[in-house]
Amino acid sequence: MIKDTLYLHDDEFYYEIVRANIKKFRLEQKLTQQELADISGVSRQYICDIENNNRNKHITIAILGRIADAMDLNIVEFFIEEDELRMEVRSVIDVFNHNKETVNS
Repeated sequence: MIKDTLYLHDDEFYYEIVRANIKKFRLEQKLTQQELADISGVSRQYICDIENNNRNKHITIAILGRIADAMDLNIVEFFIEEDELRMEVRSVIDVFNHNKETVNS
């Protein structure tokens, strides 16, 4: 028996969250699209395509990781829709990183 798959959201829903967060974090860090492109190793046009709502540019997980690294963020933060939840996730990530450093010391 095959179980029916239930999708709560379509692909575009998740893409919009990621797209909005990339732009939000870029602006918070006062980076231009060119500066983010330079430090993440992608073209400015690619950053523009990701951020532009009218373009259907899908992003790979590898590029998303490079952009997260360039902005010194955990990739998970790109998928969080709400600022309040983001703060909770950052706290968990900080605790995890602290515990990992303690174990590796």
